[in-house]
Amino acid sequence: MSLRPALLSMRVAAVIQSVLMLLQAALAGGFLGGHFDMLALHGTLGRVIVVVAVLMTVVAFFVRRSGGPRSVLPVSVVLVLALVAQMALGIGRSVASHVLLGVILVSAVAMLTQRVMTTPLPAGTRAVPAPDEAAQPEPVR
Repeated sequence: MSLRPALLSMRVAAVIQSVLMLLQAALAGGFLGGHFDMLALHGTLGRVIVVVAVLMTVVAFFVRRSGGPRSVLPVSVVLVLALVAQMALGIGRSVASHVLLGVILVSAVAMLTQRVMTTPLPAGTRAVPAPDEAAQPEPVR
């Protein structure tokens, strides 16, 4: 896989992850605000976020392998590990640690997304070849 499609895939994954993390924070806030039915959705979305993070780590491997930024792969790996720890804290009902790590994770995902979105895309190949200057008809005088 070349850098351009890998980086575009990483951008998509990072934006999806960012949106999911914001939704997760909203569900947590709803639960803490007394809407106790949101806890089940919060748990389910947490599992989805971990799956997306694992997929993002695979994409980050291809970004790095294609010559992209070095930082995305180790950050993605640490993100997966931190998300697994986050799930363990949530299942264990360690609310203070769970909320603190959640804030750190949302910040980390925002920074990773910013890094991926500001990395310049390499020039892509054109699907239609550029017209040759010699093939153009001469203007009528």
